[in-house]
Amino acid sequence: MECFVFRQRKPIVAGVPLTEYCNLTCCHCVVKNSKTGHYSFNQILKWIDEMYSAGARILYLQGGEILTWTDGKCRPNDVIAVARERGFFRVAAVTNGTLPINLNADAIWVSVDGPPEVHDAIRGAGAFAKLKENVSACGHPRLLANLTLNTINVSALDKTVEAVEGFPQFKGISVNFHTPYPGVETLALPRAQRKPVVDRLLALKAAGHKILNSRAGLEALASGNYPRPSWMIRLVEQGRAFECCWGREQESVCDECGYGIIAELGAVTQLRPSALIHAVSLF
Repeated sequence: MECFVFRQRKPIVAGVPLTEYCNLTCCHCVVKNSKTGHYSFNQILKWIDEMYSAGARILYLQGGEILTWTDGKCRPNDVIAVARERGFFRVAAVTNGTLPINLNADAIWVSVDGPPEVHDAIRGAGAFAKLKENVSACGHPRLLANLTLNTINVSALDKTVEAVEGFPQFKGISVNFHTPYPGVETLALPRAQRKPVVDRLLALKAAGHKILNSRAGLEALASGNYPRPSWMIRLVEQGRAFECCWGREQESVCDECGYGIIAELGAVTQLRPSALIHAVSLF
């Protein structure tokens, strides 16, 4: 009501990191185990309170790898519990799936970059086998795959969808394009090359495959025709809070944004029906 009826520019979605540490060193990652390490429980709660006060009501917990995070006796589920107590409608979490997925979040996204050989080429030998073990053992009702397409894995799109759907635990796949942050920009697909990939994703979606992105959101990812930075999302990255993400400080990064959620939120602000339906149904 505040955002769409009274036109208040408040964030709806917020992302807060628990840690910059990860047990992997993926070739596409812009963080890659920065020296920051784990954030304290008190610092995380401060960010959560700031995001709630700003208006956000959906919270994503991110890393690094959040399942490595500890602060004394505190674990990620303690952060999730506090976020719910604060009043967030939904709390989601993002993980690489190489550790047991014991999270009480409303939705859990597991990063999948391809079939075993492609996934391991990006994330390291044995990463897919660990993911397979932990996903297979996870009984969470809203376990979702998160795929980021880049120059390494784009040719394996169909095989990746097949690999994800080989796990009955996964309820769907969210798709992004690699965003060209400094140091990893060579892995990004130019926007002109995204159109045929999006066409294939739309065909897979029409054929009944579990692509979560809306038609409007996918079309926006291909064309770049959506507003950004997005006032509907606020992220803490590198210890700072940004409207949208820290890529907004570098014009070339923002121009070539590949985040599916930003495209979806852009389509929502344009009142595209498929994006509105997707936004309501996702949780």
